[in-house]
Amino acid sequence: MNKYTVLPLLNSSFEPGKALETVEQFEDKDFRNIAMAELYYFTGRAKECCEITELYLENEKMELRLSACMLYCYANLTLGRSVASKRGLQGIQECISKAMKKEISEELQASCVLAGYVGAVLLHLPAEGIPPLWEYSGILSEGLRLFAVYVLAHQAYLNGEYWSAYGMCKAALFMTRETYPISMVYLRCMMSTCRINRRYKKEAQIDLMEGWKMAEKDDFAEPFIEHHGLLQGLIEVCIRKNDPDAYKRITDGVLSFSRGWMAVHNPETKNKVTDELTVMEFSIAMQASGGWTNKEIAAHMGISVNTVKHHLTDIFCKLDIKKREELKQYMLN
Repeated sequence: MNKYTVLPLLNSSFEPGKALETVEQFEDKDFRNIAMAELYYFTGRAKECCEITELYLENEKMELRLSACMLYCYANLTLGRSVASKRGLQGIQECISKAMKKEISEELQASCVLAGYVGAVLLHLPAEGIPPLWEYSGILSEGLRLFAVYVLAHQAYLNGEYWSAYGMCKAALFMTRETYPISMVYLRCMMSTCRINRRYKKEAQIDLMEGWKMAEKDDFAEPFIEHHGLLQGLIEVCIRKNDPDAYKRITDGVLSFSRGWMAVHNPETKNKVTDELTVMEFSIAMQASGGWTNKEIAAHMGISVNTVKHHLTDIFCKLDIKKREELKQYMLN
């Protein structure tokens, strides 16, 4: 296998369930190492991912360095190492600066722009100083282009353009010739996020489970960990009862990832997204802050109205607030 690009595993087409086999097929040792780091990251093994990627943060080969910086940034969020995570972000910025001087190929320039948006948009930070991703996405190879669509859709979602975000993801899946499991799982998570935000609950569950059916064959838990808050309880609804072991892996990851994410996001934006709530409490708080009634939350989550009230009482106490309107300042956008 000779797909020596940024994020080589994400950029590879393979049958779900054959991620490890795909990694082992890379002939070049360094790209095989980066692909293995990707596999570690997407399966929730952040420590192993960091051990590999730290070796490539200053690598002269841009594809290796850029891949390492992205993975290192996000893996360290899960480990609660905000300083190390920012080191990865800084490395991405240095690659972008070089790319803008046109010292590298067009495809690598596009990859640098994508990395910049991955670092900014997925942390809900402004993408200031980075060229528009849509201008470069067409240059990327198909696997990376799919992920670029996901990032652009995520940006549209944060701007309140929910159906535009959904349509972008849907169109990308329709137009893709081959199967790129990692990017496709992220696209499904975003589609589900858009639909649950508009309270299309059944349709949101269908999108989520389509992604889960593909992801579980390789144990790709990370996309669901990253989207837990935005999915507003769908993880609990769809996975908690059907696969309690997987649910535990996801929720364990959510707690560590969200706290690391907030350690970077909050100081940068001056927002106060809270890390004081349990996974269940955060899901309920997201719904309540979005205008859902106790009855609607209970029906969605499969719990009683009294249980919802009990959780909200605990949430209000932890956040030292008195009414639902005050929740918004502590929730994700």
